[in-house]
Amino acid sequence: MAEKKSKKQENLKKEKESTLEEAAETVKEVVEETAKEEKSENEKDANAAVTELFSKYVRLQADFENFKKRNRETARTMYEEGVADVVSDVLPTLDYLEMAITSQKDESFRQGLELVKKAFLDALAKYGVEEIEAIGKEFDPNIHEAAMNRDDPENAGKVVDVLKKGYIRNGKVLRHPLVVVGQ
Repeated sequence: MAEKKSKKQENLKKEKESTLEEAAETVKEVVEETAKEEKSENEKDANAAVTELFSKYVRLQADFENFKKRNRETARTMYEEGVADVVSDVLPTLDYLEMAITSQKDESFRQGLELVKKAFLDALAKYGVEEIEAIGKEFDPNIHEAAMNRDDPENAGKVVDVLKKGYIRNGKVLRHPLVVVGQ
């Protein structure tokens, strides 16, 4: 990941240098043209040409700043999407680990698996990944994915069981929890 980020930074640096070189060449050409015109025109026309040249320079500088901002935003977005993709790909492994814990009869082995699960969850937490708490909450189709309904008048419209855990990162749902809703 760091290597990709380094390559992106190198590419951005090369683009910046290329843009600056092009800008310098453009300014040089404009200056040369302006110098030729100055010789043949009077002082008033020379001042107008300098003003125009300065205006072009200011616009070029503003365009370059906008270019840098767009690239920073693109790089940030790509990083965020990359982390979300990797985490989404790893979540099934966490599900398998939880299944192994549930099915394990040997208590010492179960405790070892619990420690591995805790380390796994701690690593995900470093990247802002949190489990979506669903049991007892009102069913929200934007967050939850209903698998089935269960007769439970006391919890009508609420999540009564979770079949598959859901996860969220920075306010974005990575995986919707698969839930059973009371009715």
